[in-house]
Amino acid sequence: LLICVDWFDPGTRAGGPIRSCVNLIKLLHHDVKFSVLTGDRDLGAEECYSRVRCGTWNNWNSQATVWYAARRQHVTGAFLSAFRRVQPETIYLNSMFSLFGAIVPLLSHRMLNANTRIVIAPRGMLKESALSMKRWKKTPWLTFLRMSGIASRVVFHATSEQEAAEVRGLFGTSTTIRVVPNIPCLPVEELSVAQKVPGKLRLSFAGRVHPVKNLLYLLRLLNTVKCECWLNIIGPIEDVAYYQACQKEIAGLPGNVTVKFSGAVSNENVLWFVADSDFMVLPTVGENFGHAIFEALSLGIPVLIGDQTYWRDLEKDRAGWDLNLSQPDQFRAVLERMGQMLSLIHISEP
Repeated sequence: LLICVDWFDPGTRAGGPIRSCVNLIKLLHHDVKFSVLTGDRDLGAEECYSRVRCGTWNNWNSQATVWYAARRQHVTGAFLSAFRRVQPETIYLNSMFSLFGAIVPLLSHRMLNANTRIVIAPRGMLKESALSMKRWKKTPWLTFLRMSGIASRVVFHATSEQEAAEVRGLFGTSTTIRVVPNIPCLPVEELSVAQKVPGKLRLSFAGRVHPVKNLLYLLRLLNTVKCECWLNIIGPIEDVAYYQACQKEIAGLPGNVTVKFSGAVSNENVLWFVADSDFMVLPTVGENFGHAIFEALSLGIPVLIGDQTYWRDLEKDRAGWDLNLSQPDQFRAVLERMGQMLSLIHISEP
């Protein structure tokens, strides 16, 4: 199996898509021979990875071979070279719109072997909230996939029935879809219940600084928080203009609210930062799975999120809250309630 993905380990900034591929390989490497074609640097980075041999094939943890291709190699036919070397039975595309991770493989693989199966994982890119961004670029490509018949010759990997419905809505009811849930990391074996101090609130936000993750929404909610509040933002700055808007909002926050940017950190360190908070807040406008949400819950950290994710009915399960993003007053009320809690036992135990 040949995986084509823009970013891979040791990259961290692209978040969930990296973890999805890493977890897939860790789970199935005893049964599947994996090769990965990816880029030679992290999302938004100018320098190549320092811990791998860029521009050539690497042995990745004895579980896969990975080619960290330079952009010039992608331009001059890295996919065709990888295809000839690997001779895959299946090509797994971890994107819908990536030039080298989806478009080039879809347009060129039939020149080599028309019998090779192609699986496309949309990874939430077909949600309306995702399609609304740069629609002028995405709509023509989706139309081409449908009109050319390519969409009818591939298999779509949907991670939920909701995503399967999104695929059918765009490509028709006869589209071949396999629904297989996302593969998260294993939960930690031991949990330590956080010591919540009434009147104080420690929050974490784990995600890219990008409109999809909706950090600005959270910062505006903090304007009215009455308790002493700390927010740690864990994730890379992907949209500079959006980051500047967030900084402007932070500058106007009241004195009882402190915000820290921890930036892009390794997945292991994300867990440490989140574990040091009382709650994780992620008012994302859409998630295919939400690895950060799962990992917070696996640490015993309740979450406050929007209602556009896989994770629903959290309050019923005493795991947090999933609220309607169009009703910010609900979020404010919950934040006040969180601040006054005596302990997290109120959430984590029935």
